[in-house]
Amino acid sequence: MASFGQAHQITNQRYEIPERIAMLAQNRHALLEAAFRRVAKAHGLDTHASETSPKGGSFSWAGMGSIYLLRGNIQSHCGTPRPTNFRRAWSSLNKWLSPLQYDLIDTTREPSRDKLCGMLVVSAYKGRNADLSMPAFIGLGIPSSDLSSWIVLEPINKILALYHDMETEKQTPREAPIEIKDRAMPVLKKRPDGNGA
Repeated sequence: MASFGQAHQITNQRYEIPERIAMLAQNRHALLEAAFRRVAKAHGLDTHASETSPKGGSFSWAGMGSIYLLRGNIQSHCGTPRPTNFRRAWSSLNKWLSPLQYDLIDTTREPSRDKLCGMLVVSAYKGRNADLSMPAFIGLGIPSSDLSSWIVLEPINKILALYHDMETEKQTPREAPIEIKDRAMPVLKKRPDGNGA
């Protein structure tokens, strides 16, 4: 969120109105890329900035083990990102998540199940009266292998709530069982004639 606010402030201070729309998009992209790498690195992920193919740009990605995370382009909706070459290459890791219908003569190998690609999804408000200093949506998604749809897309607050619930459950002390000692003493009733039982 800070990157959106910073991009809005820089754009309004440095550029005149005709250039602001294009420069706001560029500033958001640059600041979000830098923040993405910084936050990922601070949380122990390996971070990288790779060149696009064909050359002319770069994109950031982070990973740990066999799970990889990259950033989708900023859009005014939460649909899948623009299917660039690098996004197609990364999303193809998720091929194993989509069930395949094999025919008897097909010799296609089953895709590897040891890797996963997720994407950070950030969308922007659209319109003249929108608050351009704030993102409309922040979430994590797992795209289909062909980038045609999301297998799952959840807002970040829902993911954080799940993490918080797990942490709370771990930290909540279990109540120790209370041992209640039986202090009852058996007593024989007296018979009406006054003699013992």
